[in-house]
Amino acid sequence: MAAISGWLKPNTSPSTNWQSKAIQRHQGEIRAAYGFRANTEEDQERLAQWLAVELCPVELSRERLAAAAVVARCRNDLIEPPAPGQVGRLVGRAVKEFEARCCRMTLDRLTHATRSRLDDLVAGDDGAEGQDGEGAVSGGGRSHFTELKTDPGGAGPGESAGGGEQAGAGPGIELPTDLFADVSEKLVDAWRARASKEYPANLERMKPPRRLTLLATLCHVRQTEITDSLVDLFIQLVLKTNTRAERKVDKELTNELKKIRGKEGMLLRVAEAALAEPSGVVRRVIYPVVGGEKTLKALAAEAAANEARYKARVRTVLRSSYSAHWRRMLSPLLRGLELKCNNTAYRPVMDTIDLLKRYLEQPINEGAFFDAAETVPLEGVVPEQWRAAVVDEKGRIERIPYELCVLVALRDALRRREIWVVGANRWRNPEDDLPADFEDNRDVHYAALGQPLDAGEFITALQGRLRTSLDRFEKSLAEGTTGGVAIARKHGEPWIRVSPRGKQEEPESLGAIKDEIERRWGTIDLLDILKYAEFDTDFIAEFTSVATREVTSKEVLRRRLLLVLFALGTNMGIKRVAVTGKHGESEATRCGGCGTCS
Repeated sequence: MAAISGWLKPNTSPSTNWQSKAIQRHQGEIRAAYGFRANTEEDQERLAQWLAVELCPVELSRERLAAAAVVARCRNDLIEPPAPGQVGRLVGRAVKEFEARCCRMTLDRLTHATRSRLDDLVAGDDGAEGQDGEGAVSGGGRSHFTELKTDPGGAGPGESAGGGEQAGAGPGIELPTDLFADVSEKLVDAWRARASKEYPANLERMKPPRRLTLLATLCHVRQTEITDSLVDLFIQLVLKTNTRAERKVDKELTNELKKIRGKEGMLLRVAEAALAEPSGVVRRVIYPVVGGEKTLKALAAEAAANEARYKARVRTVLRSSYSAHWRRMLSPLLRGLELKCNNTAYRPVMDTIDLLKRYLEQPINEGAFFDAAETVPLEGVVPEQWRAAVVDEKGRIERIPYELCVLVALRDALRRREIWVVGANRWRNPEDDLPADFEDNRDVHYAALGQPLDAGEFITALQGRLRTSLDRFEKSLAEGTTGGVAIARKHGEPWIRVSPRGKQEEPESLGAIKDEIERRWGTIDLLDILKYAEFDTDFIAEFTSVATREVTSKEVLRRRLLLVLFALGTNMGIKRVAVTGKHGESEATRCGGCGTCS
């Protein structure tokens, strides 16, 4: 096919007249022999429409649109591909048409009030832009548009109250929840990156559809980031509450164990006797060193009592720390999250969340128990070991331990994606992760995954693999060939303990390579290694600009991107790299809008 394209396309040789009748006759004969025909304006118009509707929503690279789409489509339809310049213009026209349609669609979904609030984000910020590109704000603070462009970071406990309002999509903008429901995430991220690179003055000079689309994308993505951070914060708080209580109780019991010298000595004698005769009979080897069977039974009974005491103590510490410290953070957190569920099995957890939101506003000193008229679900929310702590002898349900059970159940459901959060990205509705045609072409998608359509068949196969693995593990335990893996107990529960891997020795070949490099070239600068690796692999070509066009030359763009990657990879920072070296680039230089520097 390359040979055909070479014959059909004129080269740059000045000695050949490619417009002569003989050449045109030869081209016609070649087309006829291979079944091709010359492309027409109608063909190019259809290609542009096809690109704008089918491929531009999911593919951002113009090179791939030209090579993999236009040329491949022409060859598949037996049409002579346009010249490279024509292909580039064709792709540019398709992208421009798609973006215009996308902007119009976004604009139609925004109310007039929302449009006005979006315009207010950049209004007045074009007066004095500093070298860092941030607009001036009265009072010495940063504009809200600048706040939107910064990284939200991880939410902390002190930021839970109003976090979504403070740094989300702006006060009262009220973007529609389905604003970008039918737009690919790749495209939304690209528009957000493009908006982050623009100055307020540049945005104000744009036409309203493009300006409002960029601002809406920036606000939408920022809102999802804040919502994700709040969910992460909730999960961390619940985990931290339980972990700290267990650590505190572990420390208390460890200190008590050290005080009891008799038990410690008895355990030592048992260990020594077992090691001395590992294959001996317990009654003959162990009983004599502890004082008989009755002593061992008493120790076992005391250990069981201690385990129950441990769990009760953990619950007590949990109640104390939660009511005194952690509880005040949950009300604003739950108020800022809109929770949904597609699984009826988790309906009790959703009902308890509504109940919890109402009672979190009520101080504990106004009532330690739920009102008798309330319907308080227990099944699926309160574990059996917590029932005695939640329900007293009169059948009343205590609020603090019940709230703790609800929070743990909600955390587990969120992590399993059984409960999802409206407006989030990572914690969104799991059905949104499915392809749009999943229900219509379920068999095709299951075949691509290599999984059966029948859920029972899948579960049976999975159980079979698990049983096989457990049988092998059990056999290895009996033979002592697990490589350090053993069954232990932690907090009274079975625990698989894996011994840490030792430090691996450096391969001899790696040391030889280092010595040879140092012998030939001495100490090599890291930037030189990065530069020559790029020369060999051309990985800079994989960076795609978020702008609609590029005016910076490839060589200049390559140099700036390498300096940025070096600054970020070595943790030196862009400013320090800019002021050192003789590369001729300043910190304010923009490398082309690929999003690497943001």
